[in-house]
Amino acid sequence: MRIEKQSISDQVLEHLRKKIILHEWREGDRLAEAQLSRELEVSRGPIREAIAKLEAENLVERHSNGRTVVKKFDTEDIINLYDSRMLLEKHALTQIDSSALQDHLRLMRLYIDQMHESFEAGVRDIDSDLAFHKLLVKMSKNQTLVQLWSSLEGIFRTLIDITSEVSVSESNQEKIIGYHKEVADALEAGEVEKAQGILAHHLKEASLYYCRGKNLHTGRDEDVTTKN
Repeated sequence: MRIEKQSISDQVLEHLRKKIILHEWREGDRLAEAQLSRELEVSRGPIREAIAKLEAENLVERHSNGRTVVKKFDTEDIINLYDSRMLLEKHALTQIDSSALQDHLRLMRLYIDQMHESFEAGVRDIDSDLAFHKLLVKMSKNQTLVQLWSSLEGIFRTLIDITSEVSVSESNQEKIIGYHKEVADALEAGEVEKAQGILAHHLKEASLYYCRGKNLHTGRDEDVTTKN
């Protein structure tokens, strides 16, 4: 792979993260800055920055001898991530006051419209999808929740991207857009518990969908049943 324009660090990070999630690198494989710098034809700075972010995402670990190695990442880890995200977003909904909702309702609807427009054009709008969910958390005005959600955003983006490449269906995308609209409608109506239920169902389905999509991409057949 040769890194093109835009943000070099972000492209390197996305490339390395995909290789880990798709098991092109296995648990215990070493990530050597010099070797990656040669392969990707970039300086070691963006490599070092990307590896630091992967460590923060718990996808790699740095040993006492200075070596950085890949950690395990399988379907159980995806399910755990989505369970954590579900708890975080459901809690955020309980902290949204009426003024914050009114201030951001138009933006929520805009993200849904953008997802629908992209769907009609045959494109999966990952940016608007994630922006909608991030806005739910930001409306809580709880910076700790925002920070926690943001720390997971990169992994979610990569999972959606990988799955979109191999297993996007029109019915699934229509359902996803519908869930977003139902959450917005419930919040506007002041039905927080209903919004939480729809959100939980959506994220549970997403967890299983992305597990299956990743397995299809890697040719693996891991168990993707939920814990509940």
